[in-house]
Amino acid sequence: MLQVLIIADDLTGALDSAVAFAGGGRRVLVARGVSFLAEALERAPEVLSVNLASREGDAATARTRMDACLGQIDVDKVPVVMKKVDSRLKGHVGVECAALADAMAPERIVVLPAVPQMGRVQVDGAVSGDGIDAPIALAPLFDRPVTIPDATTDAHLDDAVRVEGRVLWVGARGLGFALARRLYGRVTAGGGGLSRPLVIAVGSRDPITLRQVDVLHDLAPVTALPDGRVAGIIEREPVGILQMTDSGAGRAPADAARDFAEAVVSHLRAARPAALLATGGETAQAILDRLDIGVLDVVAELAPGLPISTVRVPWGMLQIATKSGGFGGPLLMEQIVRGR
Repeated sequence: MLQVLIIADDLTGALDSAVAFAGGGRRVLVARGVSFLAEALERAPEVLSVNLASREGDAATARTRMDACLGQIDVDKVPVVMKKVDSRLKGHVGVECAALADAMAPERIVVLPAVPQMGRVQVDGAVSGDGIDAPIALAPLFDRPVTIPDATTDAHLDDAVRVEGRVLWVGARGLGFALARRLYGRVTAGGGGLSRPLVIAVGSRDPITLRQVDVLHDLAPVTALPDGRVAGIIEREPVGILQMTDSGAGRAPADAARDFAEAVVSHLRAARPAALLATGGETAQAILDRLDIGVLDVVAELAPGLPISTVRVPWGMLQIATKSGGFGGPLLMEQIVRGR
């Protein structure tokens, strides 16, 4: 029976919140879009995270996708319902939460986007901290009364989720882990390293990711794909890194991203790796599209913010780890390549 429902607006968020509940023999699934929801439900997960893929679209699309999701799930029968939001409140938070609240009629809405582990906290009704230029007031995002506890530590999050009654939980990674601790005790979702052969697909051009890749050249071959296009032969290696670069030709980012995903998938089919690390949520989405994968089994966390899932592909089982472009310290990718 479905015990926990998480509804996110992007893939990395859906995975990053779901991994909090991994372990203990629980089946934790992520539906990569509303169109894959029926397939996920057929597999009878205990925890289900759904990606609406609505962050970059307009508010009307966000509402339509939320309604389509809720049309397939009886939320009244799900004990714990969480609306996953970005800790910097990107996307259509108010619209999606209003639709979800209308469907489940909660006794209260508790808003906890704080992620103390990432240096993002909430005090006096606003979230602030690392990566946030100015405090973001939370109450104005909603069209109805909400409860906004102070939360500057994980212990504060643990205290906040002890609320009884029918609650709509609204928050980010920190809230997911607090709810998992409340339901299942201390959760250990560590899963060691990624298997070899390993392909790393670097589609993000975030400066943080670029710095992480810069230190890898002495450890593994880095193949540049200018504007996403293959410029030569991609060798099969125990660890191979494919990086989309900017040729300076002014090519449209969407076209470059499309070609990059197609090149990565072509290499995957030829190299038949055991694991894939994709940087950037859009990169992961595009690769999974081309592999025709709609549902992921979330099994572990490689490092905080790097969930590992497993999927079946034509050559067997494939581990997939995802990392948002702006996440992690400068040595994160090096540690992954070294298997630390």
